[in-house]
Amino acid sequence: MAKKIEIQADFDILIDGIGQVGTTSKLSVPNITQVKESHISGTGEYEISIGQLEKMEASCVILREETHFYKELSKLNDAKIDFIEAVKEGSQAREGLYEFRGIIDIEGGDIERKNKKEITLKISITSAFHSISGVEQYQIDFENNICRIGGVDHLEKVRSILGGA
Repeated sequence: MAKKIEIQADFDILIDGIGQVGTTSKLSVPNITQVKESHISGTGEYEISIGQLEKMEASCVILREETHFYKELSKLNDAKIDFIEAVKEGSQAREGLYEFRGIIDIEGGDIERKNKKEITLKISITSAFHSISGVEQYQIDFENNICRIGGVDHLEKVRSILGGA
């Protein structure tokens, strides 16, 4: 029988290491999509991965406005936002962490007198990290040629050729 999975609370949002500046109940995490090239053989058409990823984006809706978001917006390409979730699977508790660096856009939205203000954060990602209970699931860093997914470092040889670690 499958274990019951229960979300314990909304995602806590940390900005540049500053604890819980907000929460969100919905986080749109980035797709990890490989860039492909089409080929034709005698059998037919097929695609192969060329070893690169398409651009990555994430977004969330936040129910309150904080000055920390605007401070990160001022960092241009190096804003850092972490999202932490607590999940209970059967009797086991686990924590999920999403850490994104990149460019933040803020969409203002409507303000109604009796309702809370909703703002949407959109993140054009230059670096993404995801772990579950401290175990890395992926780390992607476009600027430093890092693409580690499921423990496999896909760009290790590229970095060694370029003189990186």
